[in-house]
Amino acid sequence: MNTDPLIGRQLANFLIERVLGRGGMAQVYYGQDVKLQRPVAIKVIDARYRGKPVYAQRFVKEARSVARWRHENIIQIYYADDQDGLYFYAMEFIDGQDLASILAGYAAQGELMPPQDVLRIARSVASALDYAHKHGVIHRDVKPSNVMVSNDGRIVLGDFGLALDMQEGSSGEAFGTPHYISPEQARRSSDVVPQSDLYSLGVILFEMLTGVVPFDDPSPTSVALQHITQPPPAPRSLNPQLDVAAESVLLKALSKLPQDRYQSGAALVADLEKALLRAAPSQDSPAILPLPAMPAGIVTGQMPTVAGRPDVSLAPVTATQPPAESAPRPKRGNGLIASVILFLFLSLIAFLWLFPDIFPFSIPLAPIPSATLTLALAESSATDLPPLAATATETILPSATFTKLPPSATPTATLTPTETATHIPGVSTPKYFNGQRILMFYDATGFYIYNASINNRSISQFKFERLDVNDVVLNSFGGWEWETIYGILHPGRCMRLEIQKSQVYLRPMECGERFSASFTYGSEDERVFWTVSPESEEFRVLWQGEEVGRCEIAAGSCEVYIP
Repeated sequence: MNTDPLIGRQLANFLIERVLGRGGMAQVYYGQDVKLQRPVAIKVIDARYRGKPVYAQRFVKEARSVARWRHENIIQIYYADDQDGLYFYAMEFIDGQDLASILAGYAAQGELMPPQDVLRIARSVASALDYAHKHGVIHRDVKPSNVMVSNDGRIVLGDFGLALDMQEGSSGEAFGTPHYISPEQARRSSDVVPQSDLYSLGVILFEMLTGVVPFDDPSPTSVALQHITQPPPAPRSLNPQLDVAAESVLLKALSKLPQDRYQSGAALVADLEKALLRAAPSQDSPAILPLPAMPAGIVTGQMPTVAGRPDVSLAPVTATQPPAESAPRPKRGNGLIASVILFLFLSLIAFLWLFPDIFPFSIPLAPIPSATLTLALAESSATDLPPLAATATETILPSATFTKLPPSATPTATLTPTETATHIPGVSTPKYFNGQRILMFYDATGFYIYNASINNRSISQFKFERLDVNDVVLNSFGGWEWETIYGILHPGRCMRLEIQKSQVYLRPMECGERFSASFTYGSEDERVFWTVSPESEEFRVLWQGEEVGRCEIAAGSCEVYIP
């Protein structure tokens, strides 16, 4: 299996060690500054664009625009150059996670980010944008995956790859990311203004405070049209715990016309801070229960409901609101009978939970059928960029309500005798046998991961590494690549990687057509880790950096358990 040819190569003072990620125009590597002895991130323009001067010049322009800046919340560029036809620059390495991964983690737990953290991120990103705008540069691609949160708490805005120098203008070919794009940029890229970046920040704030993006659709074009023509949903209809003032701030940030929005990031954050801190409960107030999980990929208009929450009403209720006459008051006797029945039912459930061996049977978890909508990545941009080698597809999941249970009542995927009898071969020494069950199926045509548990899992926390006989990693695939399409692996759903131009695909029956995210690669791509190779007999599965199991490649299927 071929590995990346740049691994082990030195560009200027920087030794490339491993891949960190891939973007639309470039790869990002982890490396070392051999002279200053410090870690760096090295961004190298993709091979597809090295022979295209327009893209190479834009790449260099990004580095030159940012290299002269000094700001706590903007990534620091150390060096930029062209060596042997490779356009690259070295920048500070941020040891942490991007905001997209953090939001996916909250969604997987059925929670929303605390208001204090929302404000801290908002202040940092707004400050970075105000600084860039002051220096005549518009970012044009503000989104969660471009916001890094380091392990020491520093928040950094990076990737000015679509940046527009206001003095030089734009050729109009850069489109941005549909879910976070401003209406004027959706119409024409060259129409962007500084308030276009603040609109994108408003979308991020909307997502952090409600759990969903304001506009969503299977087609990126439709999403762009929604930004242009449709008003965003009322934030309090998605999160009734939001204050009216906070809702007003979000709606102003998402105004269709730039002149109707906040004119600076500082003004936006000042109003948001007043609204959120005014609505914050005092120390003596009872804690607010987390809202149901609301994944950001759910289609607008089909949001999860809060009807199942006893502590949240579907509409704000005031002291002067009259009671609904159409709802007759239940009789006391009926309520007593219902309470007795509920008590007996809960007692039976508790008895079965404590003494499961008395009834040696289990109920298998069956996947719920759903319709699948797919989207070619080529549709996501109105650009003249050449097509990517890897084609991505996206599944829009149906509406559902996910309720966060108290810790004492949260069920786990405990193995029963029936499940043990159907053990999937191919794994050695699995960990967390009382955890969440994850199945994998693979052959020469594709790799499929299936969530056999009953909880949402953040796909970005997975990583797969092909090993040789000496446990040396030959190549790998990180779940954060799936997350660029959809970040949550729902119960009974799959994500897939498939080999281009295969005649027949494996596509196990457990998955059906329920794929949340898909990529297609060439058979020699460095991210293909599961196929038969004379150099390797197994790959390992990592969850949050910890090895949770190893899978035999020849077995064709495998299971692991995660916390």
